[in-house]
Amino acid sequence: MQPTIVFLSGLFILALLFWYLASDDISRKRKVGTVLILGIIVMCGWSLSPRTETSEFLAGDITEMADGTGYQLSVTAIIAKDAKGEELEMEQETLERRVRSLEAKIGGQEDGVTYSSSLPNLITITMPGFSKEDAEKLASQVEQSDPVASLKPGIDLAGGASFTLQVQPKVLEDSEEASDEDADAFRVSADSIQQAIKTLRGRLNPDGTKDMLIQPQGQDMIIIEMPGVSEEEAAWVREIIQKQSVLELRAVHPNNNTLAAKVAAKETVAPGFKLFTYTDTDDRGETRTEQLLLENRNKIEGKHVKRASPDLATSGVVQVTLTGAGGKLMRNLTAPMRKGVDRLAVVLDGEVDSAPVVQAVLDKNFIIQGVGDAEECRNLSATLMNPLENPLKILKESTVTARLGAATVSQGILAGIAGISLTILFLGIYYRFAGIIAFIGLTVNVLILFGAMAMFEFTFTLPGIAGIILTIGVAVDANVLIYERLREERAAGKSLFAAIQAAYEKAFTAIFDANITTLITAIILFWRASGTVKGFAITLTIGILASMFAALVVTRVAFWWTSRNSEKSSRDDSRKLKFMSSLVPRQTLNFMGMRKAAFIISLIFLAGSLVMVGAKRGNALGIDFAGGALIQFQTQQEIVPEADATAALAGLDLNKDPIIQNETLPAPDNSQILSIRCADEDAEMIANTLRENIPLLGLKAEAAEEGSAAAEAAWKYDSSRDTVEASLGADFLKNSLIALGLGLIAILAYITIRFEFSFAMGAFAALFHDILICIGIVIVLGQELTLIHVGAFLTIAGYSINDTIVVFDRIRESLRMKRGEVEEVMNIAINATLSRTILTSATTFMTVLVLFIFGGPALKTFSLAIMVGVVVGTYSSIFVASPIVLIWSRKRGVNLRRELLDANLEAQVNPARG
Repeated sequence: MQPTIVFLSGLFILALLFWYLASDDISRKRKVGTVLILGIIVMCGWSLSPRTETSEFLAGDITEMADGTGYQLSVTAIIAKDAKGEELEMEQETLERRVRSLEAKIGGQEDGVTYSSSLPNLITITMPGFSKEDAEKLASQVEQSDPVASLKPGIDLAGGASFTLQVQPKVLEDSEEASDEDADAFRVSADSIQQAIKTLRGRLNPDGTKDMLIQPQGQDMIIIEMPGVSEEEAAWVREIIQKQSVLELRAVHPNNNTLAAKVAAKETVAPGFKLFTYTDTDDRGETRTEQLLLENRNKIEGKHVKRASPDLATSGVVQVTLTGAGGKLMRNLTAPMRKGVDRLAVVLDGEVDSAPVVQAVLDKNFIIQGVGDAEECRNLSATLMNPLENPLKILKESTVTARLGAATVSQGILAGIAGISLTILFLGIYYRFAGIIAFIGLTVNVLILFGAMAMFEFTFTLPGIAGIILTIGVAVDANVLIYERLREERAAGKSLFAAIQAAYEKAFTAIFDANITTLITAIILFWRASGTVKGFAITLTIGILASMFAALVVTRVAFWWTSRNSEKSSRDDSRKLKFMSSLVPRQTLNFMGMRKAAFIISLIFLAGSLVMVGAKRGNALGIDFAGGALIQFQTQQEIVPEADATAALAGLDLNKDPIIQNETLPAPDNSQILSIRCADEDAEMIANTLRENIPLLGLKAEAAEEGSAAAEAAWKYDSSRDTVEASLGADFLKNSLIALGLGLIAILAYITIRFEFSFAMGAFAALFHDILICIGIVIVLGQELTLIHVGAFLTIAGYSINDTIVVFDRIRESLRMKRGEVEEVMNIAINATLSRTILTSATTFMTVLVLFIFGGPALKTFSLAIMVGVVVGTYSSIFVASPIVLIWSRKRGVNLRRELLDANLEAQVNPARG
């Protein structure tokens, strides 16, 4: 969708939303709300609608074959262009990739159709046995538009492109000589590898919105896997990867005007200075070349860059801000210079970018001009912010299959649809007509979620699926909250219209607080975390906003339309809204009185989890966290299906679950590679097992004689083994833990403001309780902690917070409204929300159970962790969080009811603070 259309549509929808919120008249709100909902549906539906791209090929002439047995078609592959509109050079491997794309588009191989290519961009299709009409029919398919998916699947769901890089040693300046003491500084070390990975992540994925795998391999290599890379994107990736963006500020020789020409002519030398050629354009647009003598020692370099960004006011200019240390060096460099006379050169990647005259003592801000268009300015800014200390060399490019396998993806989609359908069916049976309205709200919710992801081109990953599951759970919870309130209001004898108004008003605070706490966590995760956690945060942020809109606007507008006559008359109320009898018996259970027994159970599980984590340690971590070995079988044009490799390894007692992928090398060989990431100690067993159980891998080389020693070792298809580091390394864990820590602090602050500090401690304890026990149970069940569990545990954390806040909201309301002992009132409040708690937990559990039953191995792992989390989270919201609120308030010696009443009075007197 065009950015202008998105922007204007967004303004229109925002205006409608403000109008809706500002209106007091129900009739006007109903009409404005309807237009608002329809506008969002149209906008999201448009972004999800099937799209096509212009064909990459042009059909040429059809000629009859020389022997008259068929026809040949000449096809021109359209040459891609870069961001500046310049044509990219068509290499043989790129052309071969186009040939494979054309084969997949047209097919015909079973009818004897063959494809051949020749540079620069010609493809010939040979069609033996075809008539002229059949050849023309095939030719018409060449220029047909290609369908494009609205959603961009991630590397774990759809595969993509893989780049294998080699980190090169640092390059010495001409004037530098490496001594024995500092020789190690110019070798490729582990620190050099990690610095290069951090730099690449900052350049290729600065916003964290792309699904990307970057991990070390062997002694000096790095693997990058990116989803769905086109030719233009591949060219951009190559440029960004290999560009060092070494920024230097060097003083120009004071006598440059007279001395540079002599040094260039080799008539003299200038000790401590090096000759550079500077090409510039004068005011008349004419190019001029100048020789500059620049100081050898670079005073200021890339590590001193704090910030670099395009100048939005001036085209082709990048603004640079140095760090405090860089600013001090700049002052020291320019202070002794003769103002209006001496010059300072900005050198980028060994080329002089500019050499202005110094007019004053400079500080930490300066500009780089003449960069190019806006895209080049953004790229330069990204590379300056992430300078490479070591050059990188691309050793290999290939395409890789999905890390989770195509079968897992398709099974997950079908199981997800089935699970959601069961949830909607249950709501329809239990709430009847109101369930239909809930279905409308959930449909709009999902449409907004996927529409926004397609509109802003966010990558869809497995952690993203986790965010969607949590979103649906929260959306169902919001509907259940409203409907259980509606049941109570109808039981109190109110008319349908009055009951609807009261139900939405009373449920609003619980929905708002529960969603805002989850939203705070999502925003902080996106801000501070990295990698796949950001994908989860993006999906969850969109989902939370969508679920709040669907629950509070969509369903309410639907109820207003269906009950518009009930505002004046209640005659038909009983026919319009009927609920099934409550599944939870109407009796008050003494949950608060069970807290001692519950605490003992929780302490046993917590202790058991800590013992399991301590006992397992590294053995509890999967390949994603622990790293291991990379085994690769290169099988030329033969393919070993991932399913066959998985089946061959199924009976082995392995230390860690392997990750299996297929790769395809580019032209000219187009070789297939079977890649297995596994534990080091499993590597030999896995390689031998695959040789024994897969006939293709067990073939011997034809040159080896039977019975000879060479025959024992010579395989037709060789294998290689290398070490591979963790894909979720130390930086990922550090950033994720910092983000979770900041999220907890923000949640504590929010709950303290909206409730009281005792409630914040209860929520914190419940969250800590749920995550730790879930980790322990998952380990006890024999699972390894992998990338899949990252999404699962984040989902559990969000579910735990949401569930706890809903219970707290009812406790707060009851303490303000009811008399009696605090413990007794809290118990009544927990019982009042018990129906909602069980319904929400049951529907979420049912959805995930379908994933567990019908999903593949990866989805079984994922769904099992979430099912455990749902059970533990439901338990903690009843038996852990609320009792801790009571115990903490008593230890502080405060009256919980009095604190809440005082806070409510202050909110009424000073609404800005409430």
